[in-house]
Amino acid sequence: MKKILIIIFIIIIQPAVAKTITGEIKKETQSNTNTIYDLYSNRPIEGAKVKLPSKHFETVTDNNGTFQLGTRINSPTIMSVEKSGYKPFSLTLNSTPNTPISIGIEKTTPQDIIIETDMIHLGDNSFSENSANAYDFSLKSTGAFYSRDLPVKKHIKDDENIFLVIGSIIGIDTIQSQKMGQSKVRTSYSSPPEIFCNGSKIAEIKINGDNQRINIPKSLILGKELINITVKTGRNLYKTSAVDYDDIEFTNLLLEIK
Repeated sequence: MKKILIIIFIIIIQPAVAKTITGEIKKETQSNTNTIYDLYSNRPIEGAKVKLPSKHFETVTDNNGTFQLGTRINSPTIMSVEKSGYKPFSLTLNSTPNTPISIGIEKTTPQDIIIETDMIHLGDNSFSENSANAYDFSLKSTGAFYSRDLPVKKHIKDDENIFLVIGSIIGIDTIQSQKMGQSKVRTSYSSPPEIFCNGSKIAEIKINGDNQRINIPKSLILGKELINITVKTGRNLYKTSAVDYDDIEFTNLLLEIK
């Protein structure tokens, strides 16, 4: 099993400094308002959709790329950013920022395939209030797995790599999640969600986090006209009778070819 690199950002708030978050890059800029901007041109982006799914909150940036969070955040909450022509982006806010945040998003390339920008809930709608991020769940389950067939836009070259990017994933109650303090469930734990490409398992996601990247082996996709991506949620490993699925939510699935 190949190891995957999982990057979790902890945003440290400092007075009068806006944190700029760009997925795999983080830098500070001075700003007085929440701003969405183009990662490479630094120009503000008008009309970007900013959502807090669990709060049923949605707004759009103005012509200066600025926006206001019109709701209070008291616990870890996913914020998602969407704009046509750009890669979807999300991050988990632990509380309402007391200083502005500035987020740089990256344009899509012709090779990119946006799989999903909606929030997806997998499981059986039965979970503990101590489950990781249970307070942030916003939807009912669509089942134990999510699956999509995607047409390949181009032939993958030998020197190119393909990645599955998961913008944000919450609700994972594995033993690793418990050890990190994400899951507060103490009476049980679950197997990790599994990621499949064309029927072969390529990864397990053992902790909750933002902007997780999974390298897809080219042997699974070379010569294929379709790529199937499937996400299966875990199961309660303490349950011995009926199957008890771990309830998870994720958003912003993207295939990158580089």
